Amino acid sequence: MKASYNWLKDFVDFQLSSQDLAHTLTMAGFEVEAIEPVEDDTVFDIGITPNRPDCLSMRGIAREISTILEIPFKTIPSQEIEEEGQGPPVEILNKDLCPRYSSRVITGIKPGASPEWLSKRLESCGIRSMSNIVDVTNYVMLEMGQPMHAFDLDKIDQGKIIVKEAGSTITFVTLDNEERKISKDMLLIWDGKKPVAIAGVMGGLNSEVHEGTTNILLESAYFNPSSVRKTSRALNISTEASYRFERGVDREAADEAMNRAAQMILDLAGGRATAMTDAYPEPHKPRSIQVSVNSISSLIGIDLDEDTVGKTLNSLGCGTVNTDGVLTVVPPSYREDLIMSVDIAEEIARLYGYDKIPSTFPVMQMSAAPENKKQKVISRLKESLVHSGFSEAINYSFMNTDALDNLNIGAGDRRRDVVHVKNPLRIEDAAMRTTLVPALLNNIQTNHRRGEKAIRLFEISKVFLPSKEKLPEEILQLGAVLSKEQTARFWAEQHEGFYDLKGAFENVLSGLKIKNISFSHSGKDTEPYLHPGKSCAIYINGNKSGSLGSLHPAVAEAFDIRGDISLGTIDNIREIIESSAEKEYFNPLPKYPCSERDMAIVVDDTITVASVEDEIFNTETTLIESVNLFDIYKGKPIPQGKKSLAYSIRYRSSERTLKDGEVDELHAHVLGRLQKSLNAELRS
Repeated sequence: MKASYNWLKDFVDFQLSSQDLAHTLTMAGFEVEAIEPVEDDTVFDIGITPNRPDCLSMRGIAREISTILEIPFKTIPSQEIEEEGQGPPVEILNKDLCPRYSSRVITGIKPGASPEWLSKRLESCGIRSMSNIVDVTNYVMLEMGQPMHAFDLDKIDQGKIIVKEAGSTITFVTLDNEERKISKDMLLIWDGKKPVAIAGVMGGLNSEVHEGTTNILLESAYFNPSSVRKTSRALNISTEASYRFERGVDREAADEAMNRAAQMILDLAGGRATAMTDAYPEPHKPRSIQVSVNSISSLIGIDLDEDTVGKTLNSLGCGTVNTDGVLTVVPPSYREDLIMSVDIAEEIARLYGYDKIPSTFPVMQMSAAPENKKQKVISRLKESLVHSGFSEAINYSFMNTDALDNLNIGAGDRRRDVVHVKNPLRIEDAAMRTTLVPALLNNIQTNHRRGEKAIRLFEISKVFLPSKEKLPEEILQLGAVLSKEQTARFWAEQHEGFYDLKGAFENVLSGLKIKNISFSHSGKDTEPYLHPGKSCAIYINGNKSGSLGSLHPAVAEAFDIRGDISLGTIDNIREIIESSAEKEYFNPLPKYPCSERDMAIVVDDTITVASVEDEIFNTETTLIESVNLFDIYKGKPIPQGKKSLAYSIRYRSSERTLKDGEVDELHAHVLGRLQKSLNAELRS
């Protein structure tokens, strides 16, 4: 919004320099973005916020200056207009889109050039001078904020105005000589037969005022802001009129603007004016706002008395009634932005001066919200993996669908049904990930290429799997990858990274006090991207919860990775959360000594260590404290297809010292159970 320094002084007799005035307006919430000297005047470029359409005029800004500086505001002098005859007939068919339409006919005018003072004021505000008739409508718009329009009356069929929607899709040529496609719900101004203007946006070429015009019909109206905004956007037209209408003009000032424009036209172009037709089906009803002085003081943070608050609101044009410290505030019609009590408090603070309000720190008790079980479990998961030498990776939630082929994931696998991104930045980010594995393998590949071979990474994040709902199912998973560097054989024996990863997972699960954990080496339960002979499934409470193992050689080749790579995943961390113990209980140190017995048995090679341990613990006794495997042997003299498992079993009672005889008897019972259930033989 451009405002003229001299024009503003027509309303308020202030003595501030242009720089001081700019500072005053800026501090009151109207940022002066630029100051431009124009001949004997100064023009301010003021940023007006969308909620203050009342300041899109010289009068509106002058009202603010008057209130801020506490200087009287000069109203526009009104003059008696000699009226001859009745005004034009006006019919409003949609009063929601056009609550008010004022019009007047002026006959016998003489269009011509505008006087120099008028042209200069318009041009200083960025509007080109056209003719005295058009210039007056623009002048009143800049002065009062009310857009005006003049029609050539001789081109208005039947001399009547009808305000209604298009009703059907039509074409219409606007003043800029452009053919516009009008949709059926757009509001138009019609004469007796045809449309002559797009309501609140632009007039039509078929009713344009030109140098030969002798009779005009003046329009001053209020149009629904949202209707004008939709029409303006749809037609890609932005005019000074639409800019004001779509933010909201003062509907109560439509007749005042009409009189102002009519008087100026009569003074500059001559002619005779008819009476004004003011179609106003439902007059505006001002709202009232209840607010207490104490609440305003509390909200702003300063102590204000009732007289100060009332005086400030009255200077804004608000009516106030004080009832025991509670104000009933009636905003003026041009302040549609004042809706709630906080709006009143904001106005008081703005005019009091933000720079005068002391800065204080709020007094409040701050405390962190307690962690829920999910947050605790995730924190302990991360802590345990970090203690095992792993670093946390944070990858994007996108993936390349080609990665599923590289992982050997079959066509019927649920992870194949991915959610595609509409506008991916690159092909690598074309879909939402259904597994954490590709990103972790890419992390390993990147580190290998930079010379880092010993890598331990984990990620706890969501994957997006298909569901019957509109949105995919978001599942929180754990993925871990271990790259073990090949080193010189300083020790007699070395083990693969698979065992390190398995140990880390066992530490994680045991640290969360999860019971009933088992590992299955059945080929049907393992993942297709893992080595079939070096992988296993993780079971919690009998349900498959994840898998771990060495990376399949074909997958390693597809990802261009070399070396000893191991992978582990927990498919749904929710199962871990549900299985973990919420509380930990302390067991007192044992009072009585333990008795240990060793046992070496020969079993089929297909028998797992876990199944042997389960059988031992399932023995009908409470005296078995622990079972530890300390040797596995294959080879002579063990028959082919068999293996030797050596266990150390610890027995203890919490009530007494065990006797050797009863321990020997119980140990023999355990052996008999293994012989019967697993066909085990005692190794000689």
